[in-house]
Amino acid sequence: MNKRLLDPKILSRFTNLYLLAKTGVEGFISGLHRGLYKGFSIEFYEHREYVPGDDIKYIDWKVYGRTDRLFLKTFKEEINLKCYIILDTSNSMKFSTSSISKLQYGIYLSALLSYLMINQRDAVGLITFDKKVRNFISASSKKSHLYYLLDVLEKVKPEGETSIKDVIENILPAIKKRSLIIFISDFFDNPEETARGILHFKHKHHEVICFQILDPAEVKFNYSGICEFFDLENGKKISVDATSIRREYQKLFNNFLDYLKKTFIKSDIDYVFSKTDTPFDVFLYNYLKIRNRTK
Repeated sequence: MNKRLLDPKILSRFTNLYLLAKTGVEGFISGLHRGLYKGFSIEFYEHREYVPGDDIKYIDWKVYGRTDRLFLKTFKEEINLKCYIILDTSNSMKFSTSSISKLQYGIYLSALLSYLMINQRDAVGLITFDKKVRNFISASSKKSHLYYLLDVLEKVKPEGETSIKDVIENILPAIKKRSLIIFISDFFDNPEETARGILHFKHKHHEVICFQILDPAEVKFNYSGICEFFDLENGKKISVDATSIRREYQKLFNNFLDYLKKTFIKSDIDYVFSKTDTPFDVFLYNYLKIRNRTK
């Protein structure tokens, strides 16, 4: 186990906590309910049309003989939740005024979430992005898959500008089955376009969780005097009197947060933000306790 990303002391706190899905997605924790699966159950459910990549051993050749079209047999069987963690690795995520950057925080969260999913025998995949997709790792529940995900997370580096809308347009068609989608980002992009993009996942009947990760200085803006600010994504610089604009900055920033929060909650999307001065494990532990109580 990668002790840098997964501290055994931290893992021990999560022994009795799970990331449960709501009833809308195809899956839950293994053994808790029944769903649809291309499998080996004795109870046949229905046929569905074959698509490239499906396992050919479930093709119903009798139906093919009658119709000249390929269909798969599906069965009722216990299935596991499929989850995709979508991690923002754009340059804005490297900002830090504390001991950990937003990206490092997101990496630790992604590692811990991956561990929890595989430990409860559910499948997890990983997508990293800036203005385009950098990694797209399909979901799996194998123990060996966790080591692969941790290796990828170890090598992640911030790069590029953010374009959440464009990235979602690329990845949405690739996630065909209803899944649990977890976004980890500062969401520093056009908020209306971001919200519309993420809502597309809801329209496709995925369950969505949005973790917004922010640096304390971005929230409080506790600067004073003449300061020069450097845009990490487009390289632009600007000098301002931080003291004189603090109130207006805080108003605009709070409006930004409120818009995302209200839009997501209205659409039954879990939204919660954390500052990087809150330990990532404390943040996730508290979130899961609240989430599990409301199920």
